[in-house]
Amino acid sequence: MTHSKLPGMLLTGCILFLLHACSLLQADLPPEEAAGRKIFEDADSATAAVTGIYEGIAATTNFFAGGGSAYGGIYGDELVYTGQQAALQEFGNSTLSSGNALLETNFWNNSYYFIYRANACIEGLAASETLPASLRGQLMGEAKFLRALLYFYLVHFFGEVPLITSTDAATNERMGRSPVSAVKATITADLKDAQDLLTPAYPTAERARINKWSATALLARHYLYEKEWALAKQEATAVINSGLYRLMPLDSVFLITSKEAILQLQPVNKRHHTMDGFMFIPLGNTRPSFALTPSLINTFEPGDRRKTSWIDVKTVNGVRYYYPFKYKKRPDADTNFVLTEYTSLLRLAELYLLRAECNITLGALPAAISDIDVVRARAGLPVIAHTHPDIEATKLMQVLQHERRTEYFAELGHRWLDLKRTGMANLVMEPLKQGWKSTGELWPIPYAQIALNPSLVQNDGYY
Repeated sequence: MTHSKLPGMLLTGCILFLLHACSLLQADLPPEEAAGRKIFEDADSATAAVTGIYEGIAATTNFFAGGGSAYGGIYGDELVYTGQQAALQEFGNSTLSSGNALLETNFWNNSYYFIYRANACIEGLAASETLPASLRGQLMGEAKFLRALLYFYLVHFFGEVPLITSTDAATNERMGRSPVSAVKATITADLKDAQDLLTPAYPTAERARINKWSATALLARHYLYEKEWALAKQEATAVINSGLYRLMPLDSVFLITSKEAILQLQPVNKRHHTMDGFMFIPLGNTRPSFALTPSLINTFEPGDRRKTSWIDVKTVNGVRYYYPFKYKKRPDADTNFVLTEYTSLLRLAELYLLRAECNITLGALPAAISDIDVVRARAGLPVIAHTHPDIEATKLMQVLQHERRTEYFAELGHRWLDLKRTGMANLVMEPLKQGWKSTGELWPIPYAQIALNPSLVQNDGYY
């Protein structure tokens, strides 16, 4: 997306998206009238408008399709970028600037583009008088979840951001940054609405669209980040006890058929499989563009099967490069290829570790040990209930954070966000990266957006 005003540009793009998503519209209708009057009167076109958001997210680099895993990994302590692209190097060497084109396009503009799509769907569905109530509720729940997911990542990477919840360009034209508390309140409200609107059943045979438990899982994470321990535990328990999910063998976690998956992202370009696989798996005899750091490699305990199942190594010119291998497929030229993997956005292991963290904080150590041991046992590690049954809370929290690091490495930015929310970011980053400053905990607001909208104020430490 070029350097233009967000509201006007994105509103136009939103209308074009809605028109593109629906082949049933009459060509001679004005775009605004068609989008407002027709799309959400028909079940097929309304569904296409909402599912088009998923497709758009899957087709672009952003927090969910490769970007959070790779860019978040090199920004923190998980990955090293081995390539020569200057904009990517900025993410890895603590020189990220407000003029970084990847920052603006992949994370800021793309996020707001999809937020506008979600807003358009929410408004259109609310005004619809012809859709069946059950379908309208399902689609509304999906749109609200997607908006909450986008704002969750925006607020945790950028801090205060414009809280745009409508398609009214006049309202949004000069909108400044909203308080973090307001953004988080909207996330809570959207996810609770989604819970109420959605059912436990997935809309399709796969897990690539949102159900009630998807909203519940993200709400549990949101409550965890807000230190609402009892609420986070309650939501996590609801998902775990739903009976729909179970931990899978390590090599099956990221397959389309995974029963661990709570929500997956279906690739648009089927030959690319997942963007994580595309970005991480080296091509031919080349070195991987993103290599795991020695500190991450060395943090795995002896016998941890995640190190052998989810990490691979490539030797190039005598140098060994370890790289993430959770996803086993990269673009496939075989005309007879079979798509086997979807990107995992939410999975059950997170809920066990999330609930364990809540239980440690709430003083329920045996329950926390039990949940941590579920994940450790899957990795082939000794369970704490046998090795350290009387472990005290501080040590158990260290074990928990270690498990989060080894379970969720190079996956959707989990590690970087964990460092931030636990107050460990500066302690880890200062000795690791020359020139690191505490202001780096937030990414800069893209300069082009500030130049076009004087109401936007830059984060400290950037210009």
